[in-house]
Amino acid sequence: MPKSFAQRVREIMQIELKDRDEVSIQEIAARLDLVSDQEKRPVYRTIRDFMKRKEVVRVRPGIYRYQGIKNGVRPADKTNCMLRLIRANRTENIMASDLVANCEVSEITAKEYLRFLVRRGNLRRIDMPNNKPSRYRMIKDPGPNLVRNEENAEKLRRLREKQKEAEAALSAAQIAINKGQAAIADMAVIAGK
Repeated sequence: MPKSFAQRVREIMQIELKDRDEVSIQEIAARLDLVSDQEKRPVYRTIRDFMKRKEVVRVRPGIYRYQGIKNGVRPADKTNCMLRLIRANRTENIMASDLVANCEVSEITAKEYLRFLVRRGNLRRIDMPNNKPSRYRMIKDPGPNLVRNEENAEKLRRLREKQKEAEAALSAAQIAINKGQAAIADMAVIAGK
């Protein structure tokens, strides 16, 4: 399977130029045999994408440093982090924003986990006036073992299965469209004779 352009740029920065602390776009383009500015545009776009992912850092204009791909925290570790934070604050109120700030989770995930612990009877929700965010207080310690939301895990499994089915249906539809377009083109050629 051919490598993507981004993967080729990544390999140049990781392998061929690994002894260099700083790399210029011209050096990458030269390794890819890209000469004109038009040909170099994909390199600029790729470097910009790498910067968004914090895989590459700009040292100065046109000069970059490769840092590598930072592997994020696994979902189980995030759940464990949320549980540890809730247990650490068992005598105080905790908010979803506390979990977001400390555990690298989205606000939706934090609120969902807090609601799950409320349903289990581990937390009590304290509604605040004037549309302020709710606070939560521990009423029953779930213990140090990881408390997983199995309902949510099953829901995500079903969503992934449906997504795969939808992708397969879209792929089949695209194949049918391509065949139809080819048939129309053939008909036009035959009718033109």
